[in-house]
Amino acid sequence: MLGFFILPKIAISADQDIIITEIGAYEKSEYEWLEIHNKGSESVDLTGWKFYENNTNHKLNPFQGDMIIEPGEYAIIANVGEKFQEKYPDFTGTIIDSSWASLKESGEEIGLKNASGEIIELFAYIPCSKTSLQRIDLNSNDYTEANWQLHPTSNSAGRENEFSGQDNQDNNEPADDENNSNEEQDNEEDGKENNIDQDKESEDNNQLKPNFQQIVSSGSIVINEFVSDPADGEEEWIELYNKNSFDIDLTGWIIIDGAETATKLSGLIGSNYENRFLVIEKPKGKLNNPGDAIILKNNNNDIIDAVYYGNWDKHGLTEDNAPVAKKPFSTARIFDGANTFNNKKDFVVTQTPTKGGPNLITLLESEQKQETSNAAKNETPVKIDYKEVIRINEIYPNPPGSDLENEWLELKNIGQREIDLAGFKIQDNSKMTYKISAKDFATTIIGPNEFFIIERKTSGLAFNNDKETIKLIAPDDKIIQTVKYSESDNVPEDVSFAIDEEGEWFFTTTPTKNKDNIITKLNHEPIIEIYCPKQAFIGEKITCDASDSYDLENDLLNFTWKIGEQLFHDVILQTYFMEKGTYLINLFVSDGQAQNKESYKIKIIEPEKEASDAVTETKIKKNEDGSIAITLQDIRLLEKNTKVVTRGVVSVLPNTFGKTIMYLAGSGIQLYMSKADWPDLKIGDLIEVSGTLTESLGENRIKLSAKTDIVFIESLLPPMPKPIKIADVGESTEGWLIQIQGRLIEKSGSKFYLQDETGEVLVYIKQNAKISKTDFTEGDELIISGIVSQNNDIYQVLPRSMEDLVKNHEINHEESLSLPQNKTTSSVLKYLIAGGIFLAMGLFSVFYNSKTKKQKINN
Repeated sequence: MLGFFILPKIAISADQDIIITEIGAYEKSEYEWLEIHNKGSESVDLTGWKFYENNTNHKLNPFQGDMIIEPGEYAIIANVGEKFQEKYPDFTGTIIDSSWASLKESGEEIGLKNASGEIIELFAYIPCSKTSLQRIDLNSNDYTEANWQLHPTSNSAGRENEFSGQDNQDNNEPADDENNSNEEQDNEEDGKENNIDQDKESEDNNQLKPNFQQIVSSGSIVINEFVSDPADGEEEWIELYNKNSFDIDLTGWIIIDGAETATKLSGLIGSNYENRFLVIEKPKGKLNNPGDAIILKNNNNDIIDAVYYGNWDKHGLTEDNAPVAKKPFSTARIFDGANTFNNKKDFVVTQTPTKGGPNLITLLESEQKQETSNAAKNETPVKIDYKEVIRINEIYPNPPGSDLENEWLELKNIGQREIDLAGFKIQDNSKMTYKISAKDFATTIIGPNEFFIIERKTSGLAFNNDKETIKLIAPDDKIIQTVKYSESDNVPEDVSFAIDEEGEWFFTTTPTKNKDNIITKLNHEPIIEIYCPKQAFIGEKITCDASDSYDLENDLLNFTWKIGEQLFHDVILQTYFMEKGTYLINLFVSDGQAQNKESYKIKIIEPEKEASDAVTETKIKKNEDGSIAITLQDIRLLEKNTKVVTRGVVSVLPNTFGKTIMYLAGSGIQLYMSKADWPDLKIGDLIEVSGTLTESLGENRIKLSAKTDIVFIESLLPPMPKPIKIADVGESTEGWLIQIQGRLIEKSGSKFYLQDETGEVLVYIKQNAKISKTDFTEGDELIISGIVSQNNDIYQVLPRSMEDLVKNHEINHEESLSLPQNKTTSSVLKYLIAGGIFLAMGLFSVFYNSKTKKQKINN
């Protein structure tokens, strides 16, 4: 059993309240999903989070709703958001889009990581091939069967998990008694049904009923429409509307009026669009025409919804009551399920009752003419603040194919009443204006929360792809809204500009014509802002700063500097150059999806000389103790046994070539200390040394007495080797950290001989460098970095580690087989003549031996 489970790795983070509560691995690959839940008391923003699966971090993007998970909220992470929505069209909660290959039905390791990369939850789930896998105790980190169970029938995606009763027989028996009792009471006047049929019907009903508890929150089932003053011959009725994504058994629920007369409810109210409505015909008691209360309670006597209309006095308040509908009209919510918990705002009187169907609001003529009537009575007309009612919701400026045919602009009614858009105007940046006209549309009436599309072929407005300003103007010529967008390049095809729930505008790669906006942000390359000096002296520390760079989507940025073949990963680069010349610095900035590049050139120069002497006063400073302060570039101009003070960057650590020596980079030099009592140093450390300039085996070095002769200044980046030709290995580069490349023409123990077109050089492998000599064979093309060292009359290159020897697989072997360029034509001719002579001698030998054998046989 232990093979299926691992202990969770817990991240210390406030984000831990987000947990995985259900796994839909049994679905087909594209339809797979996870359910997550915020069990805490604070909202959590999942922007930048990752779903971890198959050793891969999968990105999370909003598909339906936003990335903020409220306390107590359930949300879905879908493999393909579109497929989940297709299969569960009535799910109205948050859908987060991701992408993975497939969740293993046999179980695998999955997890969540926050925007900082911290592991929030990581575990291996148990097999689940038939239905979803559900977490039992949300506060337990037990990932075994003790805390995870399969759903009894399918899944409970997006809502509280559902589990089978512990004893189905015991749970069902009281339900049978209750149903039989209710049925006998309801059929008291009609007589009793056949007992056998009743038992069979009761049994069938119980088989259809789910054996688990659904949590129905207040306001999730609403009183959607009612008639309190029916036409002659008609009866009062009340319509309920289910806003949940699951069916609800109303057995034990009641509706009571203001006189507390109760009407018992039974049966299911569905969750699909066609069966979300349930009508209660002729409720018990009587709904008073002037005003009354209608209250819906569940089987625990909790109030799920309450409507007060007309003059009903609720705690001395009537101003927020719903309006009264006179016969034959109904009082209805402004759209199905609309609920601000203010009856006055949520309900209107409609001339078109729609019992058991979607609400259709047809306002009374008196209300439509209210403004005209008020004006006639010299009363102040009711003013509509159109900014609170209508807005530009989405703009589609660059569709695939013909812009003329497919460009559009979307308006949305964000108010609570119908609006006639006739007379409204749309104006673009060129001041071209289109006035909405009834002759161009089937209707110009837009209901609450509805959309209105204006096509380019209708308006004649052409929206620019680079930048545009669009204005929405009311019939009184007042500007309601101004929307501006711009792109440095053109807006990509099939991208819209849309407003989110917070009122912010974004380019989105998910256009939603005639639907609620889905913001899938268009990603842009990071904007690079870089400061770097244009010029610096040899050995001078330079700082290149890219900290002002930014990302339009506020994504986390990664910085990579490239100088030659060396890479440095930080927002600020600090380095130096030990040779004059012009160097190219490349900066790459990535947001994880797109990358931008900026190149910068810096010129490195020598310090200005004040005299013609090679060593000037600016470079030499005599200290009080008689020592000379001098740069490494000029130290070799001094006489031997001179006491010196100089600075340099560590290129070779002690114990690399020997325990008593190390090297400084640039116009480098060997440091020697017989005691080998070195301080702790790292490659790249800038240090100041005090010692005596001496020589050993022809090589210059500074002799130190103790580690107190070394003063640490600061840590810099590791020095870069200087690429040179083999012919340049010599006195002028002694002590330098260099890089050469060529063919390995001879290998003898610790001695490698490397050759390029300019000559050959000895590469000596020191034992302490721990370089595997067997990894290289004669004929290999190598790139070697190391220190130029002198051993009497021989100059050699000393690699520091295995990383300093790299096989060059890019060399054209046909070219590398050619003779070195320093071989003359006559030399080539001598090789050819000698080869011909050896070939002739070989043939003569074969011929002579053959003839001798024949003679022996004949004899």
